[in-house]
Amino acid sequence: MKARRKPGIIESLAGLALLASFPMTALAGKLNADEVKQLVSGNTHVLKEYGKEEGGRKRIRYYAPNGTFRQLNKKKTKTVKGTWSINDEGQLCNVRKDRGNCHTIYKQGNVWEAYVAKTNPMSPEKHSQTITEVLKGNPNGL
Repeated sequence: MKARRKPGIIESLAGLALLASFPMTALAGKLNADEVKQLVSGNTHVLKEYGKEEGGRKRIRYYAPNGTFRQLNKKKTKTVKGTWSINDEGQLCNVRKDRGNCHTIYKQGNVWEAYVAKTNPMSPEKHSQTITEVLKGNPNGL
């Protein structure tokens, strides 16, 4: 019987480098359509929305069971409205003013990470939101 050689430091570092090259979403649990519906319908999300603002902009959004959502505008002076749905791939799709995005949602520890769906198969999904808290119902009266 041939003795098995333990991997050296070079092999171990190469393995870690390979693991680090995978996107974080590969390590998280992707939600299916039923899980997305349970997460969204009738609940309020406290989330960070990523865009031009460094560190994200805090949003509070209520998802009504009838397929509408409401949140405060950027200045927090009025409520904006939109619609939500879940597509065949289990993605959460939000539409407001005839513009929208679909998001793949992954459970990552105690938060949910939302990624905008790919438009180019060669580019990675874009991290767009982190849902930091899910509240039952509409406690903010949105």
